[in-house]
Amino acid sequence: MLSKDSYGANRLALWLADWRDRMAGNRARIAARRGWLKPPQVSGKVMWLVAGDTRDSVRLAVELMRAIRDRRLDFRLVLTFEKDYPRLLKPLDDMAKTGWGYGPAAHPKYLARAVERLQPFAVLFAGVTPRPAWGRALAEVKHVLLVDTPHVPADLPIERAYPFSTEQGQRFSADHCAPVVDITCQLADANVDPNFRSALVGGNEGRLWWVHSRSEARIRVLQERWRHAFPRDYLLVSGLRAGSPVLHGAQSLSRWNREPLLPGSVVLVDDARWLPAVAASSAAIWLEQPPRAFLWQAMAGGSAVSLSPDTLLPKEALRQALPCHSAEQLLELWQAYAANPIMARQAGDKVRRAYWDERRLAGEVTAELVERVFEW
Repeated sequence: MLSKDSYGANRLALWLADWRDRMAGNRARIAARRGWLKPPQVSGKVMWLVAGDTRDSVRLAVELMRAIRDRRLDFRLVLTFEKDYPRLLKPLDDMAKTGWGYGPAAHPKYLARAVERLQPFAVLFAGVTPRPAWGRALAEVKHVLLVDTPHVPADLPIERAYPFSTEQGQRFSADHCAPVVDITCQLADANVDPNFRSALVGGNEGRLWWVHSRSEARIRVLQERWRHAFPRDYLLVSGLRAGSPVLHGAQSLSRWNREPLLPGSVVLVDDARWLPAVAASSAAIWLEQPPRAFLWQAMAGGSAVSLSPDTLLPKEALRQALPCHSAEQLLELWQAYAANPIMARQAGDKVRRAYWDERRLAGEVTAELVERVFEW
């Protein structure tokens, strides 16, 4: 079966990827895939941050690059990725001695070329699994750090690992492993004024309830039951595409004109920039397998948060603050919160404390990583 990995070692898959990029006029990506990288043309040792093709990976790499730059002004910092996210890369625009762009495929020849051209003093993998060829390519590199790497080649030289989950942490010895924490939890906005609700409801008294799910069937059933239980309130939905028939007639936040909506309105949260306001203004939140940014922002908002039973968490300690409820049980829980605001507030306080515990640990781990780089 043909591999579809456009950054792996399969030659046919790489040829097809090059062909697609050539048709799209993206010759820079072809050159980078083949290892033709170039560091910033200034003096200084090169630290190479390697990201993957996900938003989480690129977001993590950008934040680590910014933190490292604050302590190591002498380094040339190079960030490579497999998929471009211009908005996430915007914070790097004014950073000196820094370069970023597409990275090389994990073919031995291409990786060897990239390493030869960059001559990295250190390499940091951010939210991406190093493919097998990386082990040999980095054999002579002095420092290799792993941050949130799901799997690791056996021959990859590792100085220290910074695991995102308990499962990741179990792959490393205690001497080479930092405490388990998601560094990106620090990116959630924890100090948002909950005035979004006033703007959305106007003079009405309705509450906001936020649900995240990718299941159209689940949202359809939940929406119908919600309308009967909370006819004067507002349901915020994320996870579905804007054209979903389930959301026919719903107001999308990306097109909202800031005018108050009628009671009983369903609102599509289709722009991540609204997440802090949504989280801070919701009476309660239910998440089904949410992206990390959604989970941390929901927890930082201070509302009561519950999860679907199949939602995975990076570590079990978070379960104490995030109870599991099925979609069928959800409205019963929300009705209990509506009838007993003190109970809802206590549940929200528990979630928020758990978030701040995680955020403090993330700050300590990030500081240790940056200090390590500073001492090289």
